[in-house]
Amino acid sequence: MMKIFDVDYRRLVALMLPPVLRKPVLQAWLNSIVYAVQLLYNDFRANRKNNLYRLSITPQVCYLQKALNDRYDYVSRRIRIGENILHDPKYIFRREALKPLYVAGRAAGQPPFIYTRKETTDISVDFLVMLPAGLRYTEDEMRAFINSYKLASKDYKIQMT
Repeated sequence: MMKIFDVDYRRLVALMLPPVLRKPVLQAWLNSIVYAVQLLYNDFRANRKNNLYRLSITPQVCYLQKALNDRYDYVSRRIRIGENILHDPKYIFRREALKPLYVAGRAAGQPPFIYTRKETTDISVDFLVMLPAGLRYTEDEMRAFINSYKLASKDYKIQMT
């Protein structure tokens, strides 16, 4: 931090007082007058520290992950940001055809997976925010927090793991 913002008001009062008037009672009285300024100064320093932290977070994955863990999981730090795995969409039938829903199995007898629209290449998200099970959070507040740091063109999905 810059030294320009480091002010010791008790010492400043003592230094600004002429040596002849440096009595304990007068210094205590002047310190009580300066106390309100010192409280405002402490608020200013706390606000400056918060602003410097907020400016240090960028849309990079490592910094966004750090900010999420600092805010929601400070001790365990289990929140991760990962890439979205895109799958080819499975074509079943057109709605206009009015055919019954039937999906043929694979060679091994296992049915193919059917993915949601966000998991396919048609409509995709850019990254996943993977939260541990049992984490307490408010989704609207977390979305607002992520939106304040991510790039405007990026889309994401919050997912419990």
